[in-house]
Amino acid sequence: MKHIYNIKYTLSLALLFLTFSCSDVLVNEDPNGVVINELPPEVILPGALTVPSSTLMTTMNGLGNTMVATWSGNAQQVQAPYFEEFQYQLTTDFYSGIWDNLMARTGNLTQIIENEYGDNYDYFKGASKIYRAFYFQYLVDLYGDIPFTDIHQRGDLLFPEYDNQEDVYVALINDINDAIAQIQNTDTNTAIGMGTNDVIMGGNMDMWIKFGNTVKLRMLLRIYDAAQSSSDLQSIVNSELASLNNADFLGAGENVTINPGYSDEEDRMNPFAEVFGYDPGQFGNASNQTFSNLRAGPTTFLVEFLNGTTNGVTDARLQRLYAPRGGQTTIQGNTQGGGDQPSRIGPGLLISPQQDGYIMTASESLFLQSEAVFKGLLSSGNAKNLFESAIQSSFDRLGASIGNYLNDANNVNTIGWDGSADKLEAIITQKWIDLGGTNGVETWIEFTRTGYPSNMPLPDITNRPNRPLRLLYPTSEYTGNSANVSIYNQTVDTAFDLPIFWDVN
Repeated sequence: MKHIYNIKYTLSLALLFLTFSCSDVLVNEDPNGVVINELPPEVILPGALTVPSSTLMTTMNGLGNTMVATWSGNAQQVQAPYFEEFQYQLTTDFYSGIWDNLMARTGNLTQIIENEYGDNYDYFKGASKIYRAFYFQYLVDLYGDIPFTDIHQRGDLLFPEYDNQEDVYVALINDINDAIAQIQNTDTNTAIGMGTNDVIMGGNMDMWIKFGNTVKLRMLLRIYDAAQSSSDLQSIVNSELASLNNADFLGAGENVTINPGYSDEEDRMNPFAEVFGYDPGQFGNASNQTFSNLRAGPTTFLVEFLNGTTNGVTDARLQRLYAPRGGQTTIQGNTQGGGDQPSRIGPGLLISPQQDGYIMTASESLFLQSEAVFKGLLSSGNAKNLFESAIQSSFDRLGASIGNYLNDANNVNTIGWDGSADKLEAIITQKWIDLGGTNGVETWIEFTRTGYPSNMPLPDITNRPNRPLRLLYPTSEYTGNSANVSIYNQTVDTAFDLPIFWDVN
């Protein structure tokens, strides 16, 4: 295992995986097989941004929603949905596509970052560094130690060694700092703008800076508690938090979304709509739902939390997150592993085949800022106002009417600011409501970090006393990089017993 001692480290030139299909990327490949390092960033960027986002919106989203009590399914039907998830059958094949896709599909970003093009592509390079850090953070959060120094190398580095997870986090924070400085300090007279090649921000570099600052804040909050027992890490975290006191973050209405030109055609739909929605050309037709839409629905725990049963406050987001199936008059939940049919995914999540895909929401950013201000880690802003702005942004994004919700919930424990003895519990619980369905993996990671929402039930059909803390290294590593991965001696129990370095609670 390697340690990254120089936090000014950046990944070296080259790619481990060089090609991608035009159906994945939504841009055309050269029919004569031009290799990727001969292509300019304008050609590479749309695919480099688009391809990893599909994993975030589908595989990672679905995993997170089943690892916490957000999604359920009828476990008694044929092809019982989420049986492995609810039994916690974690193996080296369990959701291995997360590792395989993110490790490979961030290689195109590295190509943009490291290649010397001869022109001023600082905007492309800076945005690519921020976006790559966003995904590598998730790789650490889900797996711990990962190959980083050696990843995306050519030649003799086909078997990348693993780096210490704490060091990778620090290096990613440094990459974000470098990216923001690169964007801010580039020569605007010679810089080549990203324009429509940027299918996320449309070339708006101020938004890329806000996104970078917000990702960095999320990382610093994630590791803050762990840093208190390490003087070196604590010094870095404190310094980085101080640098954010006058920074711009994603604010109300500033969702980070992606849309490379989604359409109602097969393999070109928004990935979430394609996996959890309807067949191509059949959007909204209940008889042509995808298999995942037929099986995915809310848990009883979530439904009762939002319909007023648990806390006496009715939350209108429930009707946007989910919708009754045929024969149901109200939204129904199910336990994870039970035999009832839950309601289906609702109109606030399934809008159209062309809908934007969410990378990071304004509401998440506001919840992060609220937590940081509440803990005294940021000096500007009002924690309660940021918290309530986050809830308002959540309602707005889902198309729900907020009505008197903020007043009704304010004095209620776990969902309102004034009524919650533990403000962090209110923040994370509201984040769980908000991101369930949009970024499920974030809700699982935040539950692991904080233990909130509290009293969340385990699946009916698991014998495990606690939720998994991580994923296991995938089969692809044991077959293709066995000398490096085998030193960890992982077993099934590793997923439940060995926390990620920031998990100190």
